[in-house]
Amino acid sequence: MDPMGDASDAGRPIAVPPRWQRSRWLPAWWPWLVPLVIVLAGAWAYRWVDEDAFIDFRIVHNLLAGHGPVFNVGERVEVDSDPLWVACLVVMRAAVPFVTVAWLSVVLGLACTAAAFACGGAAVHRLGSSRGDAVVLPIGLLIVSSVAGVWEFATSGLEMSMVFLWIALSTMALIGVHERRRRVLGAAVIMGLGPLIRPELVPASAVFVVALLVAVGAAGRGGRRHGRWRQFGIPVLAALALPLAYQVFRMGYYALLVPNTGLAKTAGSSWWSQGFVYLWNFIGPYWLWVPLALALGVSGSRTVTWWRAGDRMGVLLVVTPIVAGMTDLVYVVFVGGDYMHARLLLPAFFGICLPLSASARQIRSVMVIPLVGIAAWAVVCVGWLRYGATTGSLDPHVVFISNERNNWVAATGVAHPVTTADYRRALSGRAGTLLARTADHLRPGSQRMLVIVDPYAPVVVSKAVPASTALPVRLVVNVPAIGVIGDLVGPNVYLFDTFSLANPIGSHVTVPVHGRPGHEKEIGPAWMVARFGVAGDGARAPGAGGRDVAAARAALSCGSLRPYLGAITAPLTPARFLSDMVHSWTYTTMSFSSDPVVAERQLCDGARHRGRRLY
Repeated sequence: MDPMGDASDAGRPIAVPPRWQRSRWLPAWWPWLVPLVIVLAGAWAYRWVDEDAFIDFRIVHNLLAGHGPVFNVGERVEVDSDPLWVACLVVMRAAVPFVTVAWLSVVLGLACTAAAFACGGAAVHRLGSSRGDAVVLPIGLLIVSSVAGVWEFATSGLEMSMVFLWIALSTMALIGVHERRRRVLGAAVIMGLGPLIRPELVPASAVFVVALLVAVGAAGRGGRRHGRWRQFGIPVLAALALPLAYQVFRMGYYALLVPNTGLAKTAGSSWWSQGFVYLWNFIGPYWLWVPLALALGVSGSRTVTWWRAGDRMGVLLVVTPIVAGMTDLVYVVFVGGDYMHARLLLPAFFGICLPLSASARQIRSVMVIPLVGIAAWAVVCVGWLRYGATTGSLDPHVVFISNERNNWVAATGVAHPVTTADYRRALSGRAGTLLARTADHLRPGSQRMLVIVDPYAPVVVSKAVPASTALPVRLVVNVPAIGVIGDLVGPNVYLFDTFSLANPIGSHVTVPVHGRPGHEKEIGPAWMVARFGVAGDGARAPGAGGRDVAAARAALSCGSLRPYLGAITAPLTPARFLSDMVHSWTYTTMSFSSDPVVAERQLCDGARHRGRRLY
């Protein structure tokens, strides 16, 4: 029995006049070509690499150099939130070592974008052609391809293009399972990859897997004895296999249940009001309500026709990527969005738009009016609709949504900033070059620490003070932007991340009031001086008061913080791996104030009250 309706009607093609069964005047694939050409042309015209992408590049370099998938050598902190993307860059860099990782990321982004639109177009065509539409117009993909915000992140060095490809492949795999009644396990594996591309794609993965189980159940596989296990259990295990394997690795290697970036960005806290601001910031500049309303009307009429004809599975195949996209949209709005225009809403945008399509026969009906409207909007959007707001503030209390590409084009003076050479004219590029030179000039075994008080002022290396740490680094420095600087300075420099993405201490501090999304957990230099400074020498470090340094040093030796830092810096042995797994919950839920004096009381007084150390 088909759980979506009568089994005899599931997937039944809709009867259409013979003259629509095939197209003699145009090949069936021509509609895919339009959005594909538009998005690739836009992506190339907007090619660039975002500052954040260089965080991944530093991890790639460290991994290939034998230091492991870490940001700072000797400290196991998960700073990338896109492990599958990083893994692809590692493979490409190993295979083509004479090409910079930055350019490899641009090529990979373009390839994933092209594959996403090709697979998405093929999926829409297959769905329509199996129901009597010889030519299917992918109006949803046309909408996506016309938006400049999509072009910016089709490259950018970040994983968004891979997200597009995953959504398209998952949709195509779902349609294939429904039509061919096979390759279920392969489809399940693809659908389960979402969390390995971006962690917030867990709900979207679940939506696809549930739809797959419905499709499998509708096919009536399996006998009575092992039918349910074969139908549902094995696909679920196949979908969970790789994410669970990586989760075990994460817990044992990084000693956390989630990426450090998830903690730093307070990924579990709500900020609905800012989330709606972020949503409108994406919809407004491109007038997206216009094409979406028109496309939903056109595509919805076809879907209603299928439903009335008893084609429940056809409706499910259309609705699944839309629901997956909506789950991601709700989450992004829940957490308050991002400071980068459009970025975090692009997965939802692609998923919602992907199945929206029209049949060629609708051109000869009243539906030609909204179709012409969509085409006219696309021309206007491609030519004129843009979001160009920029800002250079590093103050986390200043909440803004900026066009990051415009920011870095202005900062570098380069139309297409891709490599570190392009970024050398920016403040972070100049600082990274100077810090790398300073570290290289230090004699082996010598360790220095530099406290940066004003991130906008030139770096003065002469103010460096002695440092002491068991980590294999020569220079320790606090910086608010760790991407370009991190890639330039190399493994000899430890970057103490002010905004905590790569900071195992700062990611656990509490947020008393909301600030700029992704930059709310700011941590002061007293913590760096306490951890890496020579005992009794804190007064020589500018910007770090003696009282704060003493309190921070005491807090570092108390509660769960002390064993956590030991867990991620001690040599990784089987026993250490198992211990980190066991304590990963405790380390993940640990929190304290960014004020060292308050943190000392929270971490140390609590332990004394219990009469013992926690570990």
